[in-house]
Amino acid sequence: MNLRTHIGTAARQIILLHLRMIGFVMFVLLTVAIAIDLTNNLEDVRRHAEQTGAPFVPLLAEYLGYRAIDIVTRLLPMASLAGAFLAELLRHQRMENVILSAAGAGPSLVYGALLTVALLIGSVQASLEGWLRPTAIWAQVDLDLGSYAGRFRRGLIGPEWFTDETRAIRATVMRSDVPELRDVMVFDGIEQETLNSIVFAETAVPGDTPTAWILRDVVLWKGEPGAVMQPEQLESLEMVFPLLPTHLQYHGVLGFYLPSAPLREIADFRERAQWADAETAVARRYLAFLLPGVFAFLGATLSQAARSGRFISWWRLLPLGTTGYVTLVSVKSFWALGEFGVLAPWFSAGAPLVFAFLLACLIQLALMGRLYPPHRRRAYEPLVEEKEY
Repeated sequence: MNLRTHIGTAARQIILLHLRMIGFVMFVLLTVAIAIDLTNNLEDVRRHAEQTGAPFVPLLAEYLGYRAIDIVTRLLPMASLAGAFLAELLRHQRMENVILSAAGAGPSLVYGALLTVALLIGSVQASLEGWLRPTAIWAQVDLDLGSYAGRFRRGLIGPEWFTDETRAIRATVMRSDVPELRDVMVFDGIEQETLNSIVFAETAVPGDTPTAWILRDVVLWKGEPGAVMQPEQLESLEMVFPLLPTHLQYHGVLGFYLPSAPLREIADFRERAQWADAETAVARRYLAFLLPGVFAFLGATLSQAARSGRFISWWRLLPLGTTGYVTLVSVKSFWALGEFGVLAPWFSAGAPLVFAFLLACLIQLALMGRLYPPHRRRAYEPLVEEKEY
């Protein structure tokens, strides 16, 4: 087959059909998700409009726009899997595959069309995952509407604990663009039987270097080991502790919700456990371009596996659809293992995609008879030779 074949009418029709079906499934999923969200939050939107004096309809439209971005980001891989599955069923029902095969078109025509679909929806997914979704989430926080506003609201959180090898800090976190710690207690010597010192401070603010913290209105309790500690009052005290201001600014927020700049900063700082979560989120954003395309290929392949000659083996559809769904769900399971540091971040983000792609390739080889002994392959060879048209 030449290039003209892969950009001809047949290829364009396959591409458009897959895009339409993916769009249709995405529309259905989005409609259901928005309806569920409005059931929980419509009254909050109305109350917020009354309190701020903002027009209700524009406020609702703005909120739904942010929610739609978040929902599409999460559900586009599912829409790609189901949409490609349905598209291939529809093509078989119309006998398109039989007609094209009789005309000499081989599997490469469908592969080329699916590659184009993968590039298009992959670009959308990469933009959503890396830029649009974090922007929409923090716009909801600033708007003070929805579940994200409740979970990530700026203000005081805690008290929380932070530790390194020798010290433990108990403090209330001010989560804001100018983060700080309040009601600070620093316990030095936690690896020993007795503490070296205890520090009480009203506040702790970032210093001149990333890990420097300035404690203000300090009471320092210190003494010889085994002796009674004596207090000393200080106006300020500088402390170096492996904690970045960015950690406090986004305290309690998972990495995939963060804008790219703070996410990269946290991922590069490996002295705290949050780096695994952040590095997994970075890997997800790099691989987001491949995610929907891989599952569109898998969905189309599983649909083709349901064919039995010119008919559909309907009894195969349920196990094949379940296989695709379980494979897709495993992606989030691997992400969670990477976020908790159980698996290496890049492995947790890439392994399920490799598995899904290899599974689809294996099924394609089986459909073409390549996995059978040579004497059994004749049954899978095309009736006519592939030719240009």
